[in-house]
Amino acid sequence: MKYLSLVLFIFVASVSNALTLEKYNKKPKLVVVMVIDQFRADYLTKYQKEFMPVGAKNEVGGFNYLISKGAYFPFAEYDVLQSMTCPGHAMISTGSHPYFTGISLNEWYDVSAKKKTYCAEDSEFGMSPRRLKTSTFGDELKNVSESSKVIAVALKDRSSIMLGGHRSDVTLWMDQVDLKWITSTYYQKEVPAWAKTVNERIVKSGVFKNREEAKKLLMTPVGVELTREIAEAALKSEKLGKNGQTDILAVSFSSHDMAGHTYGPNSPELKAMTLAEDKEISKFLTAIKNHMGSLNDVVIALTADHGVAPSVDYAQASKLDSGRIEYLAMYKKIYERLDQKFGRPSKEWISAGVSFNFYLNPEALKERKVTVEQVEAEVKEAMTGMPGVLQIATSSEIAKNILPTGELGKQLTRQYIAGNNGNIILIPKPFYISKGEAPVNHMTGYAYDRTVPLIILGPKIKAGVYANQAKVIDLAPTLSFINGALPPATTTGRVLSEIFE
Repeated sequence: MKYLSLVLFIFVASVSNALTLEKYNKKPKLVVVMVIDQFRADYLTKYQKEFMPVGAKNEVGGFNYLISKGAYFPFAEYDVLQSMTCPGHAMISTGSHPYFTGISLNEWYDVSAKKKTYCAEDSEFGMSPRRLKTSTFGDELKNVSESSKVIAVALKDRSSIMLGGHRSDVTLWMDQVDLKWITSTYYQKEVPAWAKTVNERIVKSGVFKNREEAKKLLMTPVGVELTREIAEAALKSEKLGKNGQTDILAVSFSSHDMAGHTYGPNSPELKAMTLAEDKEISKFLTAIKNHMGSLNDVVIALTADHGVAPSVDYAQASKLDSGRIEYLAMYKKIYERLDQKFGRPSKEWISAGVSFNFYLNPEALKERKVTVEQVEAEVKEAMTGMPGVLQIATSSEIAKNILPTGELGKQLTRQYIAGNNGNIILIPKPFYISKGEAPVNHMTGYAYDRTVPLIILGPKIKAGVYANQAKVIDLAPTLSFINGALPPATTTGRVLSEIFE
């Protein structure tokens, strides 16, 4: 009987995650969300012993502080077919899959306009979140407390815009031409005075001697430092966490991705970048602690927008089937088949290829009097079996619910948006990327691209390493729960109830 009672007690304790009303009603004064662009999950496990200690004296540690003091999911996932920056940041802030957010790719081809469309571009304001078709956890917080401040910063415009959402008070990114922090008139006419001060300080420092050098510096720890400095300026100047309600500060560190595309995840350069990020995050957390007096009323989250594949050279040296998919050879085979089947048109059969998405040219189809479905079927036959090609999906088959096999089909349905995605979507074999692109890339739903860390730290949150499954889309509803706000409108993630005590 005693044994049975003990078992029942353990079972009840393990499934009960209820907070007392008193704990639930105590909201954080500040929520800080940090995103590291292209930060694969194994960076934290691989270099943990070389990170700064948890903390000493008045200094807060970096990664080791977060993973030891927070609820740490080492292998959180993006359950989509293609892992990219803009869709990833949108999923973080909305808790929704791309088919809901409207952001399935960084950019796509607009067949009617005959041009590429960027995920954050806006014909009226230049840049804005208006292509994001749902709300973010920051937007929803404003419904609970309109005076809550929401601020987002990143070197990349799409990163800060998707994190900040529609109702952000300040959203800043680095102008890659003029090398200064900017915003768009969607938010305000000009950057805040404190951002102007930071810009002036950058000019006086002489860190950017010219634009070419600047591009190189942004993909070094200098870019991480610049991002931390603007985030700290926002923290102090806007008095975040001291305004009588919950404020949000979202920061995306873009330099990791900039360097990652050039050097690859297993390079000494990326190790140095990760160790530098550890120190910069330590400085940032220490600044937050000093600003707030303690971290007792602060919730901190860390994750990434996607991972990355190993370089082809590294994969091949590791005896893996790897290589580059040649678009020119593929186009040649496709055109030869279509010309033979339907006759050669005066226009190209394919208008554009963007991120393994291929868009048929309606003018060519009209001229040869053939349907989209007919041409897609022939293109699929031509591409099937080519080096590096695993499967092909077409818009006609997707409309009929004819999908790639197994998990690939599920990943596709979570991401696919008719009109944004191409008529033909190429699913590469693992470890294959396109020829002519950067040395490494992230464009798949394989583990190396979809698996990232997820850490949440703060009052009411039980520290520990969690082996149960977590999706990145779980972060937004969890933060909304903590803030006492509704989750974003189209959230498909869950509240990570197991982390509360």
